[in-house]
Amino acid sequence: MACEYHFIVNPASGRGRAAAALKEVLERLSAAGHEGCIHATTGAGDATAIARGLPAAAAAVVAVGGDGTVREVAEGLLGRSIPLAILPAGTENLVAKQFQIDASPVRLVGALMNPDIREIDVGLVGQRAFLVVVGVGFDAEVVRRLSQRRRGHITHLDYFLPVWRSFWSHRFPRLRVVVDRETVFDEKGLVFVGNMARYGLGLRILKDAVADDGLLDICIFRCRSRSKLLSHAFRTACGRHLTSGDVLYLRAREIHVSSDAPVPFEVDGDDGGDLPADIRLSSQKLQILVPPAVLS
Repeated sequence: MACEYHFIVNPASGRGRAAAALKEVLERLSAAGHEGCIHATTGAGDATAIARGLPAAAAAVVAVGGDGTVREVAEGLLGRSIPLAILPAGTENLVAKQFQIDASPVRLVGALMNPDIREIDVGLVGQRAFLVVVGVGFDAEVVRRLSQRRRGHITHLDYFLPVWRSFWSHRFPRLRVVVDRETVFDEKGLVFVGNMARYGLGLRILKDAVADDGLLDICIFRCRSRSKLLSHAFRTACGRHLTSGDVLYLRAREIHVSSDAPVPFEVDGDDGGDLPADIRLSSQKLQILVPPAVLS
């Protein structure tokens, strides 16, 4: 029997929960006369390479992991007609939450057997794909500190020390932001560019972002002090950050962010390196499987 469904698994995500859910999914597929194949990743970039190498006849590819794994699999499927499904097993699972995808084996098998395919936009920073957000400044510093400490699966508690240290050490660099070839910002601040409204801890920084509208949303916070950072965080948690005169909110297809200082950026929760960052929409859409609303 030829393998129809390919599961790209990040073993570092989800601990035992993901393994148990995956086992049930495979059993249900087998009982229905379908075969699934497991491809385990061993490091960064593996999921993209595996997805690119899968046969065109694959019925679907299931990313088993967090947003980083989903991002890598999506990058490997870009330009291919193979749909992406998700078995969420990360800390935030922002893409899965955006499309009301949970870790239910029953719902996942239902989505595979009765596919509802949506086409969504994909952002690019350089040649690297992203589905949720590119963050520049404070949050990217937190992500970098976390990545340096990470040993396997992470939880929200793992963020405490990186957030604490970044809060006291962050220098609020001057950032230049060019949107569709027009300079819109050249001050100290924070920048978020993305395609979905959800962000970590339930925050909706890019609150008006739509995954298939053909545009990227940009939120820029003027910020030069820790007290201002706390103020922005409070207003964002309350959903009132866009009413502040110190926040710019734009939409565009191309964004360039640079700085004279070494400034990190993050890509869907992973360290993306240092600025400059050329961010744009891909000309190619991604097919994603969403679960049926009701299962009998």
